Amino acid sequence: MALPAAPSESPAEPAAAAGLKLALSLLEEGALTSRADRSRRSHGARAVPSAGAVYPYEFAVITLENGTPTAFRINADRRAVTRVAAGERVARALHASALAIPADGGAVVVTLTRPWLSMRKYGDRGYLYTQLDAGHAAGNLLLATTGRGAPGTLRLRLPRVPLSDLLEAAENCREVHSALLVPAAAADDAWTRWTLHDGADRERRVPTWRSWLEKTCWDSLTARADHPRSTPAPDASAPLAQLRDNGRPAGGQDGLGDPSEWPKLLASRASSKAFVPANVPAADVWQAVSALSTPVRTDLPAGSPMGATLVLRSAEEPGQNAVHPLTGDGAGRPDRLPSADEVVRACMQQRTLAGAAAVVLLHAPRTALSDTGPADGAEDLRELAFRCGALGQLLYLGANRARIGVTGVGGFDAALWHTLAGLPESDEILYVLLLGQPDDSGVKLDRLATAHAQNER
Repeated sequence: MALPAAPSESPAEPAAAAGLKLALSLLEEGALTSRADRSRRSHGARAVPSAGAVYPYEFAVITLENGTPTAFRINADRRAVTRVAAGERVARALHASALAIPADGGAVVVTLTRPWLSMRKYGDRGYLYTQLDAGHAAGNLLLATTGRGAPGTLRLRLPRVPLSDLLEAAENCREVHSALLVPAAAADDAWTRWTLHDGADRERRVPTWRSWLEKTCWDSLTARADHPRSTPAPDASAPLAQLRDNGRPAGGQDGLGDPSEWPKLLASRASSKAFVPANVPAADVWQAVSALSTPVRTDLPAGSPMGATLVLRSAEEPGQNAVHPLTGDGAGRPDRLPSADEVVRACMQQRTLAGAAAVVLLHAPRTALSDTGPADGAEDLRELAFRCGALGQLLYLGANRARIGVTGVGGFDAALWHTLAGLPESDEILYVLLLGQPDDSGVKLDRLATAHAQNER
């Protein structure tokens, strides 16, 4: 089958806008580059995980360029930026999306999902994977701003149509996920890797090529109404999950600790390919789990139906193999240790995960996942999936800090995990994350298939 030619680009220019330089530096740190180098093969990996390593999302940046609001589309694979609109059109789109024009030196970083990249590989569940992956990326970008001493605010409750029209997202099978408001801060030299091109001249622009399969996939998605809620940005940060004390010194209340240490964690994050069947100190597991209580700035309500449960399978502490509800009252949770064979079965026969020392389940009531539109103040599927993805990223960073391995699993036997963790049948498990002693000689089977080829992406 034919592939499209790469679109022609205008001559490269240097990025001059301070806000664009900052946004590109944050994208490199928070989403695109990881300096984890446990093996030569992992060097240069992205800063966030993705199911099948397909990364089904893209970015755009809106900032002031020579005093004019300007929108840029980001091509992360080629490290290229294209100027697509400037002036009053950009200002109107921001206003209609309930977003202010960023101050000089600041930026709005827009995350756009492209469900086709996941759905062509994983079918219908690829849409959920898309939302989880975007949650990892957007949450990590938010942490990157805080680590630079300029905490940003993530907006998920915004009218998406104006930004979608500005960026021509829907016609190219993209969906606006969120907007990160970044205050002015210093940029490192990561932006110097990028080239800037002018694509604002519509007569010269070439429409984004898409296959009929992607269009069919896009049309197959249930059309969801835009449900903007007028929710003011919070005055203070709040955790994405309210953890119980559990009666432990490291019961989950210290978060990731000093934000000045976060850049190091973000740079060295890595996913475990397999786990060694070995005990892991319970204190290390609890230190990793405590990261879930890290406060971040979003426009989501402080309370959420999202639940979290820890299955502590193996620990160097007698009598501590148990099921621990991390949120809620935990009534009726069994004190039962799953076997290695049960973990393998619950993770769809991924035998490399048999040695996991602990499992974190993120779940929500099925009534909260209704596609009929959220009630006033309630969370919709996109918001709950963001919480799952961002909490998963926090657990990755917490495990890194605790020097233990971690990996996320999207394909699992939900009924078996319900039994093993004693979850109510009314809850839907959205994400499973496993902790343990890493074994880097393992292979992640979902990465064997080619994620994308040449200009197909």
